[in-house]
Order: sequence, then C-alpha cells, then structure tokens
Amino acid sequence: MLAAERQARIAHLIARQKTVTVADLCERFSVSDMTIRRDLQRLEDEGLLVRTHGGAVANISEQDAAFGVREQSQPEEKEAIARVAASLVNPGDTVILDAGTTTARLSRHLHDKVGLTVITTSLHVLRELGGDEQITLIATGGTVRQATLSFVGSWAEEMLSRFHADALFLAATAIDPERGLFNSNVYEIGVKQQMIRSARRTILLADHSKFGKQSTAKIAALDAVHCIVTDHQIPPEIPIALRDHHIEVRLASLRN
Repeated sequence: MLAAERQARIAHLIARQKTVTVADLCERFSVSDMTIRRDLQRLEDEGLLVRTHGGAVANISEQDAAFGVREQSQPEEKEAIARVAASLVNPGDTVILDAGTTTARLSRHLHDKVGLTVITTSLHVLRELGGDEQITLIATGGTVRQATLSFVGSWAEEMLSRFHADALFLAATAIDPERGLFNSNVYEIGVKQQMIRSARRTILLADHSKFGKQSTAKIAALDAVHCIVTDHQIPPEIPIALRDHHIEVRLASLRN
C-alpha cells in the first residue's frame, strides 16, 4: 500500500473514531511504528489531527469546523470571488453548485438569472434559492454530512450521474499546482469527482489561503479544471503555474 493511500485511510479512521493509537494502526496496516509515526506527523502537519502519547486525536477545529466558523475565514475575499463567479453564469444555464462557504455566497448572486437550473448538494444553497420561482432547483439527496450540511454518499453520486451541466462551481480544501486538488474529508471525494464528470466546464472557487497546500484525499488533477476564480492576494507565481496548465485564472478585486 502506498503511503498516501495509508494516510488517507488513517484520516478516514480518525474522522470516524476521533482517536487512534499507534499500536492499533501498526496492526491494521502491518507496518512498523516508525512508519505510522511518520504518517501521523504528516497528517498533523496538514492540520487533520493532533498527535498524543501513543496515538492521535482528531483536530476538530480544522477538519470539521462548523460552517459559520469557516464562513468567517477570508469573508471579503470569498464575497469578491462569488461576485466574479456569478458573472460567469448566464440566464438559462444549468449549473452544479458544490457545498462550500464560497459557493453558498455565489448562490446569493444568482437571483437575477432567469431560467437557471441549479443542481446542488448544499443545504445552504437550497435554503438561499428555494423561494426563487425563476430558478429550477434540484437537490441530489443522500446522507447529510453535518460539518458542511451537504449530501454525500452513493445516492448523491448516482443522482449527479443523471445530469449534464454547463458548469460546475467546485470547492476544495487545498490546491497544489503540481499535484492537483485535495479535500480534507474523504466522504466528499466521490461526490466531487462525479460533479466533475457531469459538467462540461469546471470552475474552481478558492481564496488565496488554499494554494500551495495538500490535504488528505485527492479530488482530481489540475487538468480537470478549466477556470479558477481567486483573489488578488494569491502569490504571483501561482497564476503563472496555473496558466502553464492552460487554466484560465480570474482574480477578484475587493471593493473599497
């Protein structure tokens, strides 16, 4: 088993159990305690757990922070990104909105898009657009993940596979210009991958804090993304690297 796969499984375990021991992980994966300790160090560096004597516990504040807490992180940047993203939506489009704080903000800017069809896994998006008679709103259904108030699981993936959208507005925990897009929670990976398959164009919404990082589970390579909307605080070398991958980069400006 590759180290990345083993680390993803450890992250899955700790997300479910909230605590793990080195001894149990050694037995489960048939590797040495030094190997497990390196794995735990890597996951701690990514903010997914806190190592303890003989094991580790989940870093709840990082991995499963409540939506309201995450929404307060870079709020001005997220609002600026949402405004630019809304300009990419045309009346009559069919779009998929992923679950995330920035995609939730995007939904607030869609009320003037006549004839729009929105497919979403996000309960926040459903609440925002549910009363708009000009928008056809489709919920995937599935198991509700409490940390994000979003639908995950095989039912959500199956529902998404039935649609073809003009555009997907995708959320991710981390973006590495060389290795691709990552998410901190393995439960959401299958849904995000199916969203990408179901859309003609994938538009990633990510503020500057997400770049130059990796997380537990890989969503996709960068070539799955057609456009990235981010803010002007992104390091200047990142847009250059992204354009080398033939990805359109749109920089959102903060309003004074």
